[in-house]
Order: sequence, then structure tokens, then C-alpha cells
Amino acid sequence: MTPSPRERVSRACEHCRSRKIKCNGEQPCNACSRNPQRCAYRTGSIRNRKSRQSKEQPRAPAPLLPAPQSPAPLRGDYSNIRLIDDPAHYKRQYELRAGIGVSNPESGNFQFYGPSSGCAFLQRIYQRIQKCPSRESLLTCRTGPIPDGLQKWGIERFMFTADADGDLRRSRLAAEAFLPQCLGDMFIEAYFRIVHAQMPVLVYSDILDSWNQMWETPIRGRPVKNQEILFMVLALGARVIRLKKSEQENRADEWAEYFSSRVSEGSIFMQEPSVKGVHLMLLKAMYSLQLMRQNDAYLYLGHATRTAMVLGLHRSQVTNGREPSMHRLRHTFWIMYIFERLSSVYMGRPSSLSDNQIDTQYPEDIPSYKDELFHLPAVECTWTRVMAEIAKLADHISVDVYSPASIKSLADTAKVEQTLLDYDAALQATTRCLPEYLHFFDDSVPVGEDWQEIQRLSLGFAYNIVRMLLYRPALVLTTFFTSTSEAQRIAAGCLRLQECIDNSTTAARNLISLAHDVYFQRFPDIRYDGALASYMVSAIMTLLYDVLNLGTEPDKARETFALVEQGIRCLDDIEHTGYTVGKVLSMDLMKVAKQAVLAADPVVDTNQVLVDSFPWLENWAPDNTINTPSTVPTPPIFPQNAAFPMLGTLAGDVAMLSGSGVNCQWLSNGLDPRSIPGCLY
Repeated sequence: MTPSPRERVSRACEHCRSRKIKCNGEQPCNACSRNPQRCAYRTGSIRNRKSRQSKEQPRAPAPLLPAPQSPAPLRGDYSNIRLIDDPAHYKRQYELRAGIGVSNPESGNFQFYGPSSGCAFLQRIYQRIQKCPSRESLLTCRTGPIPDGLQKWGIERFMFTADADGDLRRSRLAAEAFLPQCLGDMFIEAYFRIVHAQMPVLVYSDILDSWNQMWETPIRGRPVKNQEILFMVLALGARVIRLKKSEQENRADEWAEYFSSRVSEGSIFMQEPSVKGVHLMLLKAMYSLQLMRQNDAYLYLGHATRTAMVLGLHRSQVTNGREPSMHRLRHTFWIMYIFERLSSVYMGRPSSLSDNQIDTQYPEDIPSYKDELFHLPAVECTWTRVMAEIAKLADHISVDVYSPASIKSLADTAKVEQTLLDYDAALQATTRCLPEYLHFFDDSVPVGEDWQEIQRLSLGFAYNIVRMLLYRPALVLTTFFTSTSEAQRIAAGCLRLQECIDNSTTAARNLISLAHDVYFQRFPDIRYDGALASYMVSAIMTLLYDVLNLGTEPDKARETFALVEQGIRCLDDIEHTGYTVGKVLSMDLMKVAKQAVLAADPVVDTNQVLVDSFPWLENWAPDNTINTPSTVPTPPIFPQNAAFPMLGTLAGDVAMLSGSGVNCQWLSNGLDPRSIPGCLY
């Protein structure tokens, strides 16, 4: 019998091209039938593709984001804006790239936070609220160990890990405890449901085997496999678990502290380098992010990076291969890369990685495991690849925008705008080939699976945080002058300040809108994950900083505070933020918002518009505003007992809500009087 002629297919989808497998050319094709959203074809025919590319210039895709389009290259007459040899201008540029130092008065330890860090930005907000001299510099030597703004808001308690800073993990936990097996099962499932989507480096069956071994008859000489990793999974699961209103829910955080304390940092740092050690460091870093202790996460991620480079995970010579174990090595490296780079730029510190020495390939999509639960984030790797590209840009921004080495001369300031435009274009390019479930910029996308919604949210957060930081120096620069127009005329050179400010605040608005949509509609269970709260605080603070410059624009102020209110609602809904709930953190931001309104230009009409639109601002009084800087920072009021409840990034229940009006503030915002922390009495 004559065989039928082979049917020729004229096209193949991008997924089949990348995997070099046969494609039947349909929509969706056979290989993409289970995931139709990834089945995408190139436009145009094969025959005329080459000729068209030679005749036509590539056409830029339409922007996908709700943010305003990047400004076009400068055109027109800018003769009145020119760079001059002005030492004051160079000093202002250097001031924009200044960080802050913080010392622990009890231990003498010192930490530095760069200009892109949230701590440095909070210090600038404090200076603006106090109406300090417009040219006051962060470079000014200070007599106290802690900058006044950070001390006023209690931020230093999240910078040091000694017992003196109120860390309860080493002082109040029992040496041994009994965890019911059913509750442990729930902790493990919660970890893989919430955390695993953001850090897909573990295998559910391996963790379950270790957990089941804990309940078997002990055998001499047979230790529990991966016990330390199991304990960190239990700790993180206890942090993000959703339980019914019961005593067990109140005890979940204590279980988290208990299991985390069982994993000693000393043994991690001193053990032989291994992939298990890298995984353990990543888990410890994620736990620190849940507590909003960014400095701890930076240190853990730095050690994980060093260990990975000792193992050679950054080299394709070590990680190349089609075996599942090689895929896991590549995935582990790039997950570590993503978290380390984003942590570095958010702390304003250098990264431990150099892109010039990395040739490990991105993890590719691989076939699904039929019998493995929670495996999809580890085999669908688009999120990892796009996040890695954003992390690369974050490091370039940290070096080329925030580093003092980027302005060695006044001529370098002329290159600032082109640098911003180049990086903004590269950032937007990362969104053009995303599968539909990752379209964080489109709220009409159908609700996906749990892990897809988590990855969509975290990708949107990373994108908007990096874009916000890219343009935020322009927002700070305007505060050296009485108005944006004056800043543009005197110091901006060829940089268009207002467009840069709009880009930064738009990114903050997009982040808050995305969070509000996911928290209250698409995936409400994400509120049990506190790792993203720091980024939401940074976005809210960026908007509040812009409020200080609004002057006589009540409509814009109303629009800004509508977004601030949405962000505060999201934080208020977070169940676990550090050692407390998000309600305290949202109260801190409400207090900052009130002070920001008072610190803005004294326009009665604008203030009244805001009070009419947002009732939670109606309790402000002029007497509560800090109008004159004090030579000695006001010390925070500490509780009488040694057990200080840790709070969110602002820790404002100590400083900003202290005094006789504490309980009134708590009650006026609708919070249960029985839930008032003891330190507020």
C-alpha cells in the first residue's frame, strides 16, 4: 500500500519553535492544547518576511500599559534650558544620589541605605513634612545614631536583628512543641498554594515525604530528610495560611516563629555549599520579607548568591542539560537572581552578581508532571524569564541612575533623560510577549488559577516598582525649589521634570490599582501574604510625596488620595504584616497622609475638598502638624514591658499614634477597641 504523502505545515507557533518540536499549525496546536494562551504565531508569511524586513523598518508594537507613553526624543527650542558650569547644580545632582546611615545605639552596629531605598525616601518625606530648609541635604552629618525621621516613625526596629530590637523569636519560644499532623498538612499546603508560585524551587512530594517521615517510628542513624527545609516550609505556611476564626489562627504566627527559630543561621553559614543550602537561604529570605525585614532578606540572598556561584550555577557548563535535575538548577539560579537583584535596588545597595559572568540559560517550559501537585509554576517558566529581565533592568537603574559614579561630571547629567527613556522602553518591551494570564495591565483578563493570579500580581508589582524608582529622582529634585517650573528652569537641564514625575506617580497608581483589584476581587486569599506589603507602602509614599507639591490643584489632590485610600484598604486587609496585622500599618499611613495634607501649601479650599471627599482626614488639626524642626528628635514612647510587638515598615503605632489621642484614633477608624495593642495604652 502506498503511504499517504506527508502533509506540509507552513507555520509553527513560538512555543514549538523554542522547543524544536513538530507543530500542526492549528490554533491552538497539539502541543499547546492544554495551555492555549501560549500558542502564538508570528505575523506575515515566510516567503516575504525577509524582503519586508529589508525594505521596512521594524514597527514598534502598540504600548500595552495604561501608563502614559514614553516621551519622544527632545524636539523644539530648549535654548532657555541649558547645562551650565554651576557647582550648585552638580551638588544637587549628588544630593539626589545620597543615602542614609543608621547605627544601633545598643550594639554599635551600622547599616547604610542607598538613595533608591525606602528608608532614604521616608527620611525625605519627613523633612518635607517638617518644612525643613529646601536645600537640606542627607549628606549633612548628624549627631544622633538614627536619622530623625526614621526615629520618629520607629523604622530602626526593622533594621537590626539583635534581641534588643524586640525580636521575640529567640526569647519567648519553647524549646520543643507538638504540632498536630493535620495542622502541619495545612501549613505545607498553604506554602505551596501561596509562596511556591513566587519561589518555585521545591517539590511538593519531597516535602511531603519529609513530613511523613516525622511521624514514622524513629530509626537509629536515619535522620529526617531535609528537616531544615521542612521547618522553613512549615514556618512560611503558618504565615500565609487561612484558618477560620479560632484560637489556632491566633497561634499560627507563633508556630511560624517557632519553626523559623529551629533553623539556626550558624549552621546555614558554616555548612558545605549545596543546592539545599541555596534553597534554605531563599526560604529564610522569603520569611524575612513576610516580616517586612528587608535587611535580613538582603543578607540571606547575598549568602545564597555566593553559595550558588561556588556551585557554579551561574555557568552553563554546570547547568546545561535536558534532565529535570538540570532544569531545577537553572530555575533555582534565576529565582535567586530575581530576588537578589530586586532586594538590592530596593535597599539601595550593590548586587552580588555580575551579568558579564553569567551564561546559564533561562529555564524553558517543560512538559507537566501528571502525578505531581503544585508543579505548574515550576514547568511554566514565562514568569521567571520576564522577572529576570526586569531584575536586570533594576540593577542597571541602580547603577546608572542612583549611583554617584553616574555623574562624574556635569556632562553626564545631559545623558540622564536618554538613559531614562532607554530603560523605560526596555522595561515596556518585557510585557509584549506575555501569556494572557500574566497581563497585569489588563483588569479584564479572566481570573486564572491561584498560582497564575499570584504570578500576575508579583510581576505587576515588580514592573511598577522598577518604573516608579526609575523616575522618582525627578520628584525629589523638585522639592529643592518652590515649584516644578522653577526646578525645570534652573536645574533640570534638558530633563523634562513634569513628565518624569507623572511617569513615577503613574507607576505608583498602577501598582495600587492592581493590588486593589486582586485583593478584593480576583484572589482575596493573597492578603495572607505580607511579602508584598513593603512595595505597596513605597507606592503610597510616592503619591503622598507628590501631594506635598500639588499646591492649588484640588482635583489632582482628590484623585491622588483616592488611590492612597485604595492602598490603605489593601494594607488594612492584610492579615499578617510583621508581628501584627495590616490594620496598624494602614493606621500609620493614614496619619502620614494627614500630615502630608497639612504640610502642603496652606490652601484652605484644597484641604476642605480632601476632607469632604475622604472622611478619615476630618480629624486633622493644625496643632498636630510638625511645622518647625527640632534640634533633638522626639523619642518614641516604648511600652513598660520588654515585649515590644513588631509592626510593619513604618512601625507607627509607637511614634505616630502615641499620646492621648491614640485610642480615639483607633476607634475613629472603626477598629475593635479590644484589638488595641498594649503599647498604645
